Amino acid sequence: MEQSLEAIGKEFDINFFEKRKWDGVRGTVSRTWKVATSIAHRRSQARTPTARPSQPRWRLPLELLEQIIDHLHNDVPTLRSCALICNALVASAQYYLFNRIVIKAENFVNAVLLFVKNPHLTGHVRELYFEAGEGTAFESLQALLEGKGPPKYLRVFALVIAPRLSNVVRLAFKDVPFDQHIVAMFASSFPRIYMLSLFDCWFRCNADLDTLVKGHPLIHTLRCGRLCSRYGASDQDFAEQPGSRLTLRSLKVTESYSPTPLTLLPWLVTHVESETFIYSLYRLSQVAKLNQIIAGYASLRHLHIVLPRWRKEDTREVAECPPVVAIVPHYPPNLVTLTVDAKLHSLFLGAHILAQLDPHAFVRLSTVNIIAHITVPDIEEVELDAWAGMDQTLSVLLSLGAVNFINNCNDTSHVEAGSAAIIKRLPVLNVRKVLSFVAQRPPK
Repeated sequence: MEQSLEAIGKEFDINFFEKRKWDGVRGTVSRTWKVATSIAHRRSQARTPTARPSQPRWRLPLELLEQIIDHLHNDVPTLRSCALICNALVASAQYYLFNRIVIKAENFVNAVLLFVKNPHLTGHVRELYFEAGEGTAFESLQALLEGKGPPKYLRVFALVIAPRLSNVVRLAFKDVPFDQHIVAMFASSFPRIYMLSLFDCWFRCNADLDTLVKGHPLIHTLRCGRLCSRYGASDQDFAEQPGSRLTLRSLKVTESYSPTPLTLLPWLVTHVESETFIYSLYRLSQVAKLNQIIAGYASLRHLHIVLPRWRKEDTREVAECPPVVAIVPHYPPNLVTLTVDAKLHSLFLGAHILAQLDPHAFVRLSTVNIIAHITVPDIEEVELDAWAGMDQTLSVLLSLGAVNFINNCNDTSHVEAGSAAIIKRLPVLNVRKVLSFVAQRPPK
């Protein structure tokens, strides 16, 4: 083990043997390091001949212990305590403690030490978040194209950490540069991932993203935001061209306003065939872009619109001219589910979007989900005309079987009064008995 760390340190110029401070460092790896090392130390002491642990006076059945740990799967402090006080709970607690790992520049060395010294923990990692953190992804990509090689942390991650984490199913990259060599480095890693998230990443060309996704055939969900391509899809300096279109179950695009002309997302949405499309609307100007995207999606069945808080100018324009937020899907109509996630402050926008639906374009719509803050003040902020338009538009859809209002906060005390206010404003839908209310949004 020490020889492996020494070899890795010499290869990548990292000192693994200096004394490190573990307290105050954010990240899953650092917070659970003490648990792993304490458990290992206690086990080594138990193996020594002088150690004579006392026999427990009672022992719960293993099935009951596992049910206790399963019940505590989201309570990390309690899981750590269970792992430290009872040997019988160590394996079950570790399964959840190391289920999700966050690796950043601040805790990168700790992550290498954790997985090299405790190889049995690598099998527990199912969700992995990696942030390169060495300058911007664009600067790192420029260095790659100039022949300077990939950043140090990225090389260590790809060659030391990634091959050890074969059970990862959810993988997220942030601030990572990709060229054909980086993509090839990850080709044999993460054979089981089905969800890939890419944020603030730069690609040499569009074909590199295409190769990255197709190199992992189990991927069915792609989440991305602020992706850029240095040479795009048709640069004459590169022979690689994207192949056939990507077929996915779900595509999520988080595209905040950015003036960069090298964004990869307009090409991506035309290169993917997806049944579910999730799009974040940050500005009014993005409505036209959303309509352009979904108009070309013949395979689209489920549309999910996320509405963060808008600028006051955009909100005012919607109030003055509601048709500006009209959603126009592909024709002939294929959508069966429409979800409007209004967060905590955008119920006004969600109601106007639903009020402006064209019934002829949504004749197959069976379910509408409205995720919002179900409080009387928020409901009263929406004009009665918007509620009336929503009631009229949705009530004529004969295929519609459910309109679900889902509360988006942990406080459920206001849901009953909010539900009554909504029922009062949607009388036709209430008569059709399609309205339902969920007091708390289920965890993801």
